[in-house]
Amino acid sequence: MKKYMKKCLSIFILGVLTFSLVACGEKKDDAKNTNGSKQVTKEAKSENKYANKFSVEYLDNNVKLVTDGADRKVLLVPKEGKKPEGYDNVPVIRTPIDNVLLCSTMQTSLIKPLDVYDSIKCVTKYNVNEGHIDEINKRMQKGDITYVGKIKALDYELIKSKKPEVAFIISVDVPKLAPKFDELGIPYIVESSSLENHPLGRMEWIKFMSLFYNKEDIADKHLKMAEETITNVNNKLKGKNKALVTAGVAHKGKFSVRRGGSYQGNMYPLAGGEYVFKNLDSKKGGAASISFEDFYAKSVNADIYIYEAMTSSRPKTIKDVIAEAPVTEKMKAVKSGQVWITQPWWSQSVDKLHEIIEDLAAICHPEEFKDHKIQHYHKLEK
Repeated sequence: MKKYMKKCLSIFILGVLTFSLVACGEKKDDAKNTNGSKQVTKEAKSENKYANKFSVEYLDNNVKLVTDGADRKVLLVPKEGKKPEGYDNVPVIRTPIDNVLLCSTMQTSLIKPLDVYDSIKCVTKYNVNEGHIDEINKRMQKGDITYVGKIKALDYELIKSKKPEVAFIISVDVPKLAPKFDELGIPYIVESSSLENHPLGRMEWIKFMSLFYNKEDIADKHLKMAEETITNVNNKLKGKNKALVTAGVAHKGKFSVRRGGSYQGNMYPLAGGEYVFKNLDSKKGGAASISFEDFYAKSVNADIYIYEAMTSSRPKTIKDVIAEAPVTEKMKAVKSGQVWITQPWWSQSVDKLHEIIEDLAAICHPEEFKDHKIQHYHKLEK
């Protein structure tokens, strides 16, 4: 009997040891896969809080699968890392990037919080001293950043000679630029922040840019600070009546106004205002063109008129505004002198939309923001 019990016990122990060895072997194999040989498993999809025009999935080995503003996918792989299997048709960009072409003035402000100016080698849109970011102007003066021409007439030979790792282009320029960049073998990424519906959604594209530099932590801190600023503004305005706000600019015989679903249209309610065009394409971003008569009909009783300067040609007085569009003369805001124009640096201040919303709140409710200094708008004299 004792011999029989010993034999059973021996068999049991042998079975346990065998199972343990097999399990350990499986764990080792799993570890090998995780560390980068054959199989890469998806770790997590990062959910954006406000933006809906891009997405990112974090894979193993610090690899990121990014979907850009044109719904194109690209793998961001560390410079010493390997491209994972299963993504044969997905292009690769090595990170962090350090040779970049920016094709929009707005993009220069999206990278401001990241402090990666040395990575910018080429810019379009504006030449030396035409922009409003000192760090970029200084580098252009020294020749570290090269101006490669306006979008309509880019110097592609010059661009090719600079060998950018990636070019960031905006949605509207894709048909013109994408075929040429494909021909030159220059990877491009579509940045569509201007089509976002929420101002913090546009600011969240700072995080999109940070993905290419592995600086998501810096972007997250900046966005948290912006969100807190807007929350504080909202808390201060609770229970207050909303000021009626119109905005737009005369352009080529029409008025260009922000749609109700645009990030700019949605800044006004966050600042204690009611936007007169809130129902104009309330689900769409960007701008729309309307007739002078339609602009006047909606804007005649507005308390405040925000003149969104689109070019370097800027009105200096309310008289200049009336000269551009005589229908504005009888508007309440014009008659009372409540006409505010965006400052020249507005278009390079996407990283400061929280400050801009606070400025708008001070314009709409000056009694609540007596100590606030308005930075991004200027009140026009009569």
